[in-house]
Amino acid sequence: MGQYNWTDHYAAHMQQNDSAYPFQGYDIANETGSGKLISCAVFQGVQAVYNDLYMYHCGKAVPKNDGIIEISYCMDGRYECEVSKQYCFYVSHGDLSIGTVGRRESGGSFPVNRYSGLTFFLEIAVFKEQCGFILQEMGISLDGILSAAVQHPRRCIIHGADQIDAIIKPAIDAQINADVSLLKLKVLELLLFLGKVDFDSLKDMPAYLNHAQAALAKDVQRMLVSDLSAHLTLDQLSEKYCASQTAIKSAFRIVYGSSIRDYMKSYRLNEAQRLLKETE
Repeated sequence: MGQYNWTDHYAAHMQQNDSAYPFQGYDIANETGSGKLISCAVFQGVQAVYNDLYMYHCGKAVPKNDGIIEISYCMDGRYECEVSKQYCFYVSHGDLSIGTVGRRESGGSFPVNRYSGLTFFLEIAVFKEQCGFILQEMGISLDGILSAAVQHPRRCIIHGADQIDAIIKPAIDAQINADVSLLKLKVLELLLFLGKVDFDSLKDMPAYLNHAQAALAKDVQRMLVSDLSAHLTLDQLSEKYCASQTAIKSAFRIVYGSSIRDYMKSYRLNEAQRLLKETE
């Protein structure tokens, strides 16, 4: 079995809980929140990790390794990944991202304090050696997927494809319900699908921001939530941050996945619910 340690991706305390082999559950927590993980060695060289997190961040930088493909599907919430300390990309509900391990130089974060999804780590050499006959019989070629993951200028992101939903959602159910046979089937089905994707068409996908744009959105968010009794207008925000209203609205929507108005409406509702529970 491959020896890749996927837990190196998490900067948080992890505590194993009772699980049935080959599945292993974990409770995870740090100063920003908590959550649960479920891992499974699906094949030799293929590991699946289900994330159910209510945290702002828990990611950690890992060494670059072009021999391991990381495939991540976002079921709920939002994920920000900082790449090469130059720009950020964003993954939201229904998105699938593909890259090699360690291409990003810093860990990811969850701007809306929520992330749920499934990640696969494929150690290509081990997987081919141990399961080459299965891959050949099913007509699965990993070379094109690996080439795209290595050569793509950023990360390949497939936004909201119905075919992916039909594959991954049952895979998540299989992970939660400890059904390794169904999980194996869904991994092979996903690889068959990805083997037919035109990755070149994904090079200019949107939802990327440079550091200054991402920092602007986060500064605005911190200002807005620091005093919920204040109702700052776009004119006031534009004047305070010396940025156009269009720039503020665009950056905010990319980082947080909604307009400022909708975000604050949801934030106020969540805060009211939290305070109500604390007084019960």
